[in-house]
Amino acid sequence: MFVLRSVRLDDFKQILSLSKMLNAINLSTIPEELQRQVQRSVSAFSGEVRIKGEADYIFCIEDTESNKIIGTSMIMAQHGTRESPHFYFQVLRLEKFSQTIHSGIVHQVLRLGYDMDGPTEVGGLVLHPAFRHAGKHLGKQLSWGRFLYIAMHRRRFKDRVISEFLPPLTPDGKSPLWEAIGQKFTNLPYLEADRISRKNKEFILSLFPRQDIYICLLEARVRELIGQVGEDSLPAKRMLESTGLKYLEMIDPFDGGPHYGARMKDIALIKMTKTLKLKKGTMRSWKEEGLVGTDKNGEFRAVYTECKIEGKRIYIPQEVREILMVEPGEVLHFLPFSFEPAVTS
Repeated sequence: MFVLRSVRLDDFKQILSLSKMLNAINLSTIPEELQRQVQRSVSAFSGEVRIKGEADYIFCIEDTESNKIIGTSMIMAQHGTRESPHFYFQVLRLEKFSQTIHSGIVHQVLRLGYDMDGPTEVGGLVLHPAFRHAGKHLGKQLSWGRFLYIAMHRRRFKDRVISEFLPPLTPDGKSPLWEAIGQKFTNLPYLEADRISRKNKEFILSLFPRQDIYICLLEARVRELIGQVGEDSLPAKRMLESTGLKYLEMIDPFDGGPHYGARMKDIALIKMTKTLKLKKGTMRSWKEEGLVGTDKNGEFRAVYTECKIEGKRIYIPQEVREILMVEPGEVLHFLPFSFEPAVTS
């Protein structure tokens, strides 16, 4: 069986190995930076961090038989503050018309924007390749478990949520959009600019153009990548789309990856999460299945399981009770895995 749980300090080495398997946007591959991320996450789960802009939450999925961590995901409580704004390119359409020739044209442009009171961000989803087709809903647990936690601690997060996806990159990890725009204005290669921006984003505001960038002036191969999601990120995109997140006509100014988002109140997973009381009982048949979670002493734990719900009561198998370390009478939170996906255009 697998348990989705909050990260611990002694998980660091396993998390570092996972972060290097996939170029995740939010999970650092630099040991010193990742160690600080893990420490911040432990403090955030415990409730010690009161400022949203400093609260990052790292979730792990662990094989309970081998005690191996095989996947991670993240929540950044606030992406975009006065100290570290959230920069983006808004993809806009401008209509131009000439009275002289009685003709017009619609241009797409990129306009630099930034947010100092940013939304909550979900990201950092990494699943070991050997478990991606294991038939255990592991990717869904990593993705949807974040929204279960948000529903359990709604006040810790903002009213909007976004997710940034990596676009298709070159085989050597370069960004065609950065080479076409960013490198020309900063004289920095993509990876170095990305590294610097993790600590200080001042150079973006100082060096990037404030004027609209006309997309028609870019090479065809660059134009085609705007708003596109890389192949490795497609499953994560589909899962988030099914819950109500939509393309925001915004892209990352570094790699051109699209931003998807929604209002928290519109996300199906948050609205469907139930707060129930655990009851003891042996069931002959289970009626529902989904994630059952608990949060005690600053440690979050959730298990995908069959269960039975009667009113405000929930019954779960004995094995699941032991993994969650809960007793009858305790409060649990349940997120069903079956629902009508949101319709996206």
